[in-house]
Amino acid sequence: MKGTLIVIGLVFLMHCPVIANAGQLLNMLNVLNDSVPFKEIQNETKSYTNQLQGDSVKRSAQASLNYLYIPFNKSDSKPKLKIDSTIIALNKRKQLQMVRMLAEGKVALGYFHLDYNRVVGYNVYEGLKLGLGGETNRMLSRYFTLGGYFSFSMKDGALRHGEWFDIFPTGLSDYRIHLGYTDLNMEFGGPEFLETPSLLNPESYRLLLIDNMFQEKRFTAGLEFRPFNELNLYLFGDMSENRANSNTDFLVQHSFDPTSLTRTGLQLRYSPGIKLLMEEGHLTEITIPKADYFLTVIHGYKELYGDYTYTKVELKGKFHLPDSRLGKTTIMVRGGVMSQNSPIMELFNGYGSFAGTFTLNAPLSFATMRLNEFAAANFTAIHIRHDFSPWLFPEKLKNCPGIIFAQNMGIGQLNDKYLLKYNLIDYRKGFFESGFELNNLFRMGYLSWGTGIFYRYGPYQFSAIHNNFAYKFGFFLKL
Repeated sequence: MKGTLIVIGLVFLMHCPVIANAGQLLNMLNVLNDSVPFKEIQNETKSYTNQLQGDSVKRSAQASLNYLYIPFNKSDSKPKLKIDSTIIALNKRKQLQMVRMLAEGKVALGYFHLDYNRVVGYNVYEGLKLGLGGETNRMLSRYFTLGGYFSFSMKDGALRHGEWFDIFPTGLSDYRIHLGYTDLNMEFGGPEFLETPSLLNPESYRLLLIDNMFQEKRFTAGLEFRPFNELNLYLFGDMSENRANSNTDFLVQHSFDPTSLTRTGLQLRYSPGIKLLMEEGHLTEITIPKADYFLTVIHGYKELYGDYTYTKVELKGKFHLPDSRLGKTTIMVRGGVMSQNSPIMELFNGYGSFAGTFTLNAPLSFATMRLNEFAAANFTAIHIRHDFSPWLFPEKLKNCPGIIFAQNMGIGQLNDKYLLKYNLIDYRKGFFESGFELNNLFRMGYLSWGTGIFYRYGPYQFSAIHNNFAYKFGFFLKL
């Protein structure tokens, strides 16, 4: 009976139209099972014996031509397995690179990279945005790229555009000269770090929730280079015209006259342990670093038509504590300081992400703090996330839910004179919130879904208890 089942299985596989080479498949069976029991098959049907003998001869001929790929026995299978593992690793790497490009909004189309974020975009302030954008890639030239975009936002009915020209003197992407013009809406007090928004980083989901913005037209010249793998630097100078539309309650209460800014700055990113790969002149991150440190220093001038002289320093560090028996802990520390006479649109906001009682989760932000609820000229914040899953569930369960405790706290201050001048509120007494998240509840390929609840307490909690809660849903892209 056993021999009959083996024969039936082999005959089916050999005659299946999807299998291009049944003899090669038989070799794989030999590798896994040492050998096929020929004697038992011969006792059942002679025709099958002849076919197996014929395939065996064919296999022998193939093996003599290419012994690495078609081994005769289990010991000979090692070269094939090694080659197969190399091919699988290469394909996996290319697949992950493609996913990373898609996560950043890039789609390769011949000599161009289309930015689908420019085709369809969204945030609370602008609503749905339609347009087109992208840049040439290294298939056209390894020494330069040309890019541009235009977009139309449905809420304010504005058509905006931008263009840029990047030069790579060495032909490698780790040394770049940038010249560009952008016309876009910017967040009041938004951070300016040397990082690219990506779906792989859920912190960037906060960009979808911004509800107060000002219009900025900016000319920029910059130089980006990488002294060594872990350190990336960007030196820049820019000139901009800034104005605000009074189309939200916040903008009505905090309107400002058209303002010209002339700035120089340095942006730094230090990523210990990062793994990079240079392919065809383009440097690609092949892993997400376990730690990331960012520093931005900006100085404003009254020369060259600038309206303000000020200095602004902001930093951010994200790292993981050593794994413990109770799980994994991620910590992000943020802080900044600036001159008290800075323009209102440059003042730090509280980094809140509350856009409604039930809304998208943006980890490592203040989930219960309203957008632009507070402002500060100097601030410090710490965000802690502890994942209990490795402790509660066996490591072999890849699809186990993520049970996360989050603790966020911060303090920010603005001089009393400027609080009155700008009609703003700071959070000098300290802002506190705690929350729980259940992530990875449902998974489809690289995408997983989750939910969470946060509660606000301390000096700035609301008198109505229900106003202190924020309910979140979220999605995460995991490789």
